[in-house]
Amino acid sequence: MNIPKHRPSNSTLAGLALALALAAAAPSAHANVYASNVKINGGMTNLAVAQGTGVNISYILNEPASAGVTIKILSGATAVRTISIVSGAGTTRGTNTAVWDGKADGGANAPGGNYSVSITAASTGYSGWTKITDDNNIGNYVYDSCGIAVDRNTNRPYYGRVFVGNSYAGPGSSLGDLIGVQKLNADGSYADEGGFSDGGVAWNGQSFGPWKIRVSDDDYVYVEDIWYYGDIYRFDGTISSNSMLYVFAAPTDGSLGNWNGFWLVGQGTNTVLWAADAYGTFGISKFFVKPDGTFDPSAGTQVVGVSASSGMDVAPYSVALDKAGNIYTLQSQANQGYSDALVFRFPAYDPSTNSGLPEYAADWVAGPGDDYCGGHGIAVDPTGTYVAACFWGYGDNWYNYTSGNIKILNAADGTIVTNLDLGVSYPSGLTSDPTHHMDTDADWDAVGNLYYLDDWPGCWRAFSPPGTNQATTVALANVQVTVSVAPTTLRIAPAAGNSYAISYSGGGGSQFVLLTSPTVNAPLAGWARAATNIAPNGVFSITPSARTFYRVKSE
Repeated sequence: MNIPKHRPSNSTLAGLALALALAAAAPSAHANVYASNVKINGGMTNLAVAQGTGVNISYILNEPASAGVTIKILSGATAVRTISIVSGAGTTRGTNTAVWDGKADGGANAPGGNYSVSITAASTGYSGWTKITDDNNIGNYVYDSCGIAVDRNTNRPYYGRVFVGNSYAGPGSSLGDLIGVQKLNADGSYADEGGFSDGGVAWNGQSFGPWKIRVSDDDYVYVEDIWYYGDIYRFDGTISSNSMLYVFAAPTDGSLGNWNGFWLVGQGTNTVLWAADAYGTFGISKFFVKPDGTFDPSAGTQVVGVSASSGMDVAPYSVALDKAGNIYTLQSQANQGYSDALVFRFPAYDPSTNSGLPEYAADWVAGPGDDYCGGHGIAVDPTGTYVAACFWGYGDNWYNYTSGNIKILNAADGTIVTNLDLGVSYPSGLTSDPTHHMDTDADWDAVGNLYYLDDWPGCWRAFSPPGTNQATTVALANVQVTVSVAPTTLRIAPAAGNSYAISYSGGGGSQFVLLTSPTVNAPLAGWARAATNIAPNGVFSITPSARTFYRVKSE
């Protein structure tokens, strides 16, 4: 069993996390902006509209699009209509709505056909790493969290969703006080179906679970519980209890490892789980998924070993991999003045080059230093450019923690790009100190924004790297424009047997039905369907009843 974090018993201090969150600074003005939660007429499924009919296009921006938003209505790769929004409504943080009036760029109605919708949001950029979230937002509050993840799957309905675990019951009644997982949009608002779920799992809490969280390439959310030595549960993007699958059941005696942090590579039957044994001898191991979606804890392959000669002489506390397979990890050293390295990159594991033995020689190391104390989480950005290493800091009791911070390292060589939240010691008593930090975990979104947890004030934050950006999101829903064109009946002629052939042609993109009635002057509503959703240029063989009449109608 792991040792819990120091949790204050003083009721006044127990409420301090929220107070500090509400007193934090406001966010900056720019960001790596992108659109998510894109809906057409309020939904994410295909819809059909008549020619010339307008549709509403809604989307969430994680930050204002200071360089504007461009919406394109596409027929294949060709833009039929381009809507440019320079500023104001349509470019603001949060939910925005634009209208496509059904017309092409020249002003005529768009022809019948199938259309996709793309949204490109752009930012003018800024010179340094910039906080783009607001600690005052209630959705950014979480009482005690060690796990955060962002959905980077652009072609999935939960793209941009942020998952934040809370593993210790807070003093209030907000969602961030409940033990379970918060579900938030990229702007910090709660998910449409609700902002919290425990997934049907009886989490132990006590600062153990939910622990680390990661989202796979096939849109599953994996959540860890280290009370039971690293159990992992899998959910869909709503964290619904009926989607829960118990995928990694670690033995409760710790005989097969005490797994503390994990990473996922691949999807479906190619999913590989990489896990760090923070208190045992298995180093970093990988596990291949079984056909039922679970992993066998007894079938792991050790890929990185713990060794004094390698410098990683304590144990890996967490793990991350880039697209090239390079392995990033950090040790959690509680004492100041530690002389060995604390962050490592190991080469991609290739059993053919080392006889199947674990890696021991790191490509690079970072640290030591007192500001490397208390390593908790690590994550590499999607491009393999940056590594975020989270440090809780050092302290002999709850009030005297120091050096908590998050370091952005160059993934190529481990040099420091910037320090975020580099903390100082917390003074005695309960005087508010917004410079104190205890950073526990991090993740990156698809466009390069960093999301991380600061457990001292009790919140999650997002930072954007410097520079301009633009990002394009394609809506999951397509728009089928149907055109009402009167069919032209060409011929009614005898066919084989007692049947007749009815031939007609219709306009491109139209749908037609064949109607029948015993009375030629009957109201249209009284005509019955003889054939449904017939493509243009149809030919039918009909065996008529006595005194039966037929009509071809566009639909």
